[in-house]
Amino acid sequence: MLEQHAEPRYQAISRPCAEAVELATRVLATHADPLIAEVGIGIGATSLALARAMDHRGMLWLFDFDSRVQELRADLADIGYSNVEIVGNSRRTFDSYGWTLAMLTRRARIDRPEGMFDFIYLDGGHLYQYDTLAAVCCKELLKPGGYLLLDDYDWTIAKSPTMRPSHNPSVLADYSEEQIELSHVEMICSLLLDPDAGFEQIPLGYRDVEHRRAYRKL
Repeated sequence: MLEQHAEPRYQAISRPCAEAVELATRVLATHADPLIAEVGIGIGATSLALARAMDHRGMLWLFDFDSRVQELRADLADIGYSNVEIVGNSRRTFDSYGWTLAMLTRRARIDRPEGMFDFIYLDGGHLYQYDTLAAVCCKELLKPGGYLLLDDYDWTIAKSPTMRPSHNPSVLADYSEEQIELSHVEMICSLLLDPDAGFEQIPLGYRDVEHRRAYRKL
């Protein structure tokens, strides 16, 4: 998977998320062995950057399709990073990282009632039907003081190069006009995180368009 970073067609996703690395660095400054999770791995650009920042400390948990996390774990192991835990889901229609996060949350209520992760980077499908459950679980899986970063805060189906109706007319059968035009991640944040007194928003320095949004669990 990591070899794809050099391919021109993957240029847009071959750079790591700077905000994710910055928040991970904050965690590493105060935690000797943190647990950090990335939900949705793309082609592993941010995963690799997180592994390098962690420098063999703690554990990096990766959530995505099983074949993808298997491949990325092998690539990371080949370059010396073995502190990686993977949680894969199948490609069945109604299976997703939301389900695997839900199963982990149920176990964590017994084994880790104080929370599990010090930082979670949620960069999944940025669609309401996947990321609503994922966000609910991530909130609970965070330890107090932990950070949650949600990617694609400004993303919409209408602006997507691959999903917009002009390129992919089939989306008109799956989504309403409102669902196509509005940001699903912004909707999730406004419903589940912004009004939650147990979380505070962490400024990321955006002046105009807010591409990602971060929170800290109080």
